[in-house]
Amino acid sequence: MEPSIQQVERRERRGKRLTSAALLATTAVLASTWLGLFLFLGSNAAFGTFKTVEDQYFCDYQNLALDFPDLGRLSEVYTQDNVLLGTLTERNSQPVPLSEVPELVINTILSAEDADFYNHNGIDYASILRSALTVATTGDLDGGGGSTITQQTVKKNFLTDELTLERKVCEALVAGELERRYTKDQILEFYLNFNFYGENAYGIAAASQEYYGKPLSQLSIAEAAAIVTPIRNPSLYNLRDKPEYVIPARDRIIDEMVDNGFITEAEGRDAKAEPLNPVPHKGFDEISPRVIIAAREEVLSSPKYGLGETYTERKTAMFGCAASDVECEGGGGLKIFVTVNDKMQQEANRILLSTFRDTTGPTGAIAMIDNATGAVRVMSSGLAFGENFEAGERNYDLAREGRRQAGSAFKPIALLAALEKGSKDGRPITLGSYFADKSPLDIECGSPCASNGSSTWTVRNAGTSGGGIRTLERGTYSSTNTVYAQVSLQVGPENIVEMAHRVGIKSPLNPVLSIALGVESVSPLEMASAYSTIANTGEKVETYLIERIEDVDGNVIYQHEVKRERVLDAALVGAARQAMEKVVSIGTARRADIGRPQAGKTGTAQNFRDVWFMGMIPQYTTAVWVGYPDGQVEMEKFTIFNDVTQEPQFYTRAYGGTVAAPIWKQFMLWVTEDLPVEDFFRPEGTAAYYKTPDTEVPDISELTDEQEIIDAIHLAGLNVEVTTIPSVEEEGTVLLTEPEIGTTVRQGSSVTVNIASGELPTLPNLTGITLADAIAALEAFNEETGAAVTWTVQDFVVGDPIAVGKVVVTNPAPGGEIQFEQAITLFVGVFEE
Repeated sequence: MEPSIQQVERRERRGKRLTSAALLATTAVLASTWLGLFLFLGSNAAFGTFKTVEDQYFCDYQNLALDFPDLGRLSEVYTQDNVLLGTLTERNSQPVPLSEVPELVINTILSAEDADFYNHNGIDYASILRSALTVATTGDLDGGGGSTITQQTVKKNFLTDELTLERKVCEALVAGELERRYTKDQILEFYLNFNFYGENAYGIAAASQEYYGKPLSQLSIAEAAAIVTPIRNPSLYNLRDKPEYVIPARDRIIDEMVDNGFITEAEGRDAKAEPLNPVPHKGFDEISPRVIIAAREEVLSSPKYGLGETYTERKTAMFGCAASDVECEGGGGLKIFVTVNDKMQQEANRILLSTFRDTTGPTGAIAMIDNATGAVRVMSSGLAFGENFEAGERNYDLAREGRRQAGSAFKPIALLAALEKGSKDGRPITLGSYFADKSPLDIECGSPCASNGSSTWTVRNAGTSGGGIRTLERGTYSSTNTVYAQVSLQVGPENIVEMAHRVGIKSPLNPVLSIALGVESVSPLEMASAYSTIANTGEKVETYLIERIEDVDGNVIYQHEVKRERVLDAALVGAARQAMEKVVSIGTARRADIGRPQAGKTGTAQNFRDVWFMGMIPQYTTAVWVGYPDGQVEMEKFTIFNDVTQEPQFYTRAYGGTVAAPIWKQFMLWVTEDLPVEDFFRPEGTAAYYKTPDTEVPDISELTDEQEIIDAIHLAGLNVEVTTIPSVEEEGTVLLTEPEIGTTVRQGSSVTVNIASGELPTLPNLTGITLADAIAALEAFNEETGAAVTWTVQDFVVGDPIAVGKVVVTNPAPGGEIQFEQAITLFVGVFEE
C-alpha cells in the first residue's frame, strides 16, 4: 500500500535531469501545441532555431524540487494526565488519507475539477493549445482555459502564478514529471488536502467541519458540491456571505456529477433543491481552549523551548509550512505536554459553571499550583470561551489574564515584608507587635496619600473593632485593615512591592500605602505562585505551564527542569504561615476548612467588587477569585447557585470568606479525596517572630483632646487608661503619664494618663496625718494637678496627745477650691507649755 501524503517525509531536495525518454515524452506533449507556438512566434525571423524555442519556453525543471510541500502537521497539546486537549494551528489544516475520503466527495471533486483525472497523463493538451492561440490572437493568457488536477497542483506548489505561455508550458512539463513520480491516488490525496477552501480551512476535511460541522462521511450531495466551490476563488464563492454565487456554482457541479454518471438525475434534482445552510463559524471546540492558547503564547514567546531564536522560526516549528510556501521546510507535528491536569481542570470548570449560571452576574476563576514543582495544574474560568459576550463568552482567561484588586489577600505579602524589614526607623516588627485597631482610623502620612490628595488616610475595617490594640497575628487572622495600614506606613510600600515580586507576583505594582490592603491588580495564577512560596516555607519554585515538547519523531526537544530558590528565611515564613493557619481555624475563612493542615487568607476589595480566597495545603496552592468579568462591579444583593446544596443562595454582600472560601473548600475536598494528609514543614526559630518588641511611651504633652491622646498611645502599640482630674491647667492638658513620656516599655503594656478636667482642684483632706505625710500629699497634689501650691506650718495647741505632730486644721479647709500657686496653711498639734 502506498503511504499517505501526510506520512511521507519531505525528501531531500534533488534536481535530477529528466531522462532522454522523459524529454522525448514532454517534447511530444508540446508538439500538439506547435501550431499555436508558430503563430505566436510569427514575428521572429525564420522562427529562430529549435534551441532558441527550447531556451525560451522550456523551464529549468531540472533543478526543481518536485517533492510535495509539507502540508504542516498539526501540533498537539496534551495534559499532565495525557489527554489530548486540541491542536495548535494558525491554519485549520486537517489532512486526511485518501482512504478516509468518501467516494461521494471524490466524485464531487473530480466532477468539479477534472473528471478524466484517472485516464490522462496529467496534461490537458487542449488547454495548452487554447493558451497558445489566445496569446497569438490577443496577447493575453488570462482566461485561456482550465487545467488538470495535476497541473493545478504544480501551479500552486511549484511554479509562480504569472500568466505567461512560458509558465503554461513549464506547468505541462512538470505535471508530466509529477505523474511519473507519484501515483494518481497520491496526487489526488495531496490536492484534496492542500487546497484553501476559505474561512481558514485548508483541506477538504477542514472545509467539511468549517461549513457544515460534520465529517466528510456525513455530507450530503449538495453539501459536498458546495464545499468545493471555493477552490477556484475563495473570496467569490463564500458560502456564508455570497450564496448568490455559490448556489449556481454548486448546481453546475451537481449537473456534472449527473453527466458523469456519479449520481442519478433524481438525486441531482433533490440536491439542487436543498438550501445552502452553512453552519455559523465556530471558533473553538477544544476541551480547554484557554489552556491551548496559553501554551501557544508561552512557546512562541521564548527561544528557551528549542524551536528557534526568532519568532518566525518558532512559528514555523509550531504550525508548519503553508501549503503554498515552497521555500519553507517542515514544521508542525509537535507534541506539547502541559502541566494542567485534565480531571482537575474539568472539575474546576464544572464547579464554576454550575455556581455562576447567570451570565450577566458575577463569575469566578480557579488557579492551582503544585507546590513541589511549580507546575500549573488548573487554570479555570467560569465563562465559556468565545466572542459572543451576550451569551456569556469571553475570549480571555480570567485565571491567567484577569488582573483585579486582591484586597486583604495581599496582606500576607505585607506581613512577610514587615517580619523581614521591620519599621523604617529600625524597630523590629513581629507577629507579637501591637497595633491600633480603631475603625475608622486616621493615619497621618506626612505627604499626600489619600485618594483625595490629603495627607490623612482614613482606613476602615469590615465590621466593628474594639478601639484598642491587637497583635499583628490577630490582625492577620481577623483581617484588620487598620492594622495593615499601619504596617504599610511603618515598613514602606516600596518594600512590600519588592517582596511581592520576590515571592512570585509579576504584574507591575505601584508603591502606594494602600498596597498592603490589596489595591493593586494581580491575577489568580500569580497570586497562587506567591502563596506557593509561603507553602514551601520560603523556597520559590518557578511556576511553569510547559512540561515537555516532542518533535514529530518523538524526540524530546524540551524538558522542564524544576527550579527552586530560597528567597526568604524559613523560620520567618513558618511563623507567618502559622498566623495564616489561624485564618482558617478561628479567623475569616472558617468556611474553607477541609480538616487537614492548611493555611490561607481571604480577600475583599473595596466596595465588595472582587473577593478571593487564597488557600494552601502542603501539596497544592489554590486561588479562587469571584467578581464580574469585564470590570469592577459592586457585588450586592445577588444570587448564585450553591453546587453543594443544589440550591440558589442569596448574598446581601460579597466577602472572600462567605463567597470564595466555600468554592475553594468544595474544589479542594474533591482534589484531596485520595490525597495523603501531610503537614507543613515546621522550621525551628519561629518563636523569635512572635516575641513582643519594646516601644517608647509617646510624647503626648502637647495634645489636649482625650481621643487624640488615646489614639497616640494606641498607635505606639500600648494600652492606655485615661483619668480626668480637676486641675488649674486648661481642660485636656496632660498632667501625668505613668510610665513617663519616653520610657521604654514592652508593647501591649498599659500607660496611665491624667488629664485636666477643666475644673479647679480641691484641697485634699490632710487632717489627722503627720506633717511629713501632709507635705508628701501636697507634693503629689502639685504633680497631679499642676497647682504649684505652697504651704506654711503653724503650731496648734492640743490637749489630746494623739493629735501631737499631726495636722489638726488646714486653711483653706479640705474640699476648698485651689487656685494656682495658692498658699496653704497647715496647723500642726503641739502640747501647751
